[in-house]
Amino acid sequence: MAVLQPAARPGRRGAREQPGRTDLQRDLLRARIGDHVARQPDSEAYLVIDERVRAEAKKQAPRQTLWFQRLQAEYVLRMGHEKAHDLATLAQRRGIDPYGLVDTVERYNADARSGTGDRMGKDPAHVRPLETGPFYAIDCSLRTQPGFPAPMITLGGLTVDESTGAVTRDDGTAVPGLYAAGRTAVGVCSESYVSGLSIADCVFSGRRAAVAVTARQAAEPKQEKEET
Repeated sequence: MAVLQPAARPGRRGAREQPGRTDLQRDLLRARIGDHVARQPDSEAYLVIDERVRAEAKKQAPRQTLWFQRLQAEYVLRMGHEKAHDLATLAQRRGIDPYGLVDTVERYNADARSGTGDRMGKDPAHVRPLETGPFYAIDCSLRTQPGFPAPMITLGGLTVDESTGAVTRDDGTAVPGLYAAGRTAVGVCSESYVSGLSIADCVFSGRRAAVAVTARQAAEPKQEKEET
């Protein structure tokens, strides 16, 4: 279960009116979730699971992840999380509104037990109640974490000239000598992402930028000769 929470700052209220409540589809790919989190100023994001889910994940991680993914999975499942025997205590330890978190989980559990699916749109096949303590909060916020450096990825990137890959300003003019490619540039994956799309997009946009740079360098000697 994904939970958004305003970042705690002394003397400043959070940007959201209902901290500790979810407001996104919980089984989206992390690119879409990351994009949603990035659009919430000063927010924190947590994945809340119970002991049953944690035990299943520990069994699945060795055979369903690549080596670099496995290292991150081991970190968050064994030490990179907050733990508590009940949801209210877990919320307090992470600075989340206890009533908001408990209410969110109770509504989620009610949907799971009814068999009607989750009101946030999660695939019914993956809707199971979170009720076996202890409970865990895994920090998925967009910030540097030593053992979990990339909990989310974002969508889109810098706007570019579609014919050259040159980075453009707000007025649409190109920045001389500056190019963007792959996930740093706007492209196929700017609005949605499915695993594998980045490869073709990176090849295309990288080649586009390379062709433009090569053409520009080839034209420079001619310009210098004309000037002399």
